[in-house]
Amino acid sequence: MSNIKISNKKRVIEVAALLFFQEGYTYTSMDEVVKKSGVSKSNVYYHFSSKEELLLAVIDYWIDVYQSNIEEVMKQTDLSLSERMLTFLEGLASSIEQRNYQGSCPFITFIMQSPNDDLDVKEKINHFFDDLTSICEHLIQQGIETKEFRKDINAKETAQLFINNLEGALFLAEVKRDSSIITSTAKDFLKLLI
Repeated sequence: MSNIKISNKKRVIEVAALLFFQEGYTYTSMDEVVKKSGVSKSNVYYHFSSKEELLLAVIDYWIDVYQSNIEEVMKQTDLSLSERMLTFLEGLASSIEQRNYQGSCPFITFIMQSPNDDLDVKEKINHFFDDLTSICEHLIQQGIETKEFRKDINAKETAQLFINNLEGALFLAEVKRDSSIITSTAKDFLKLLI
């Protein structure tokens, strides 16, 4: 595949990622993706035979964004686990502000807007949250082993609670237009682990 086709595909995904997230998957037409991306309609349909197929690529795009941000923060081993977790969440808070509070969590947004019978979307997002919970569980277990967190904590249950708490904070940050809710909620949660 030539570099032009790859860059066209990437451009379409990036434009659709923002449109689906900010305008809504349901309210964004393929024609709008064509127009905003500047990629020809035939080229868009060459890469994506349907809007549903494009949505799956968009979900992969957001998964890659989150995983890349998580990996970048986890490399900062000079910081404590709590500091690394807060650094990641500060990045989330900042991105919500940059979007002017249009959309908090892309995964929740997409699952709410996708057709009820679209099991591929639900499965892909479910898999992402399982992976995210597993990463959090590993970090919490690390915190227990390094004595940053209490030893009586169940790492798996705590990780699930942390993710649920985070999703609620993301939603409230958007509704209240206050991204500090994300970090203050996380700080309060982390205090419970000490």
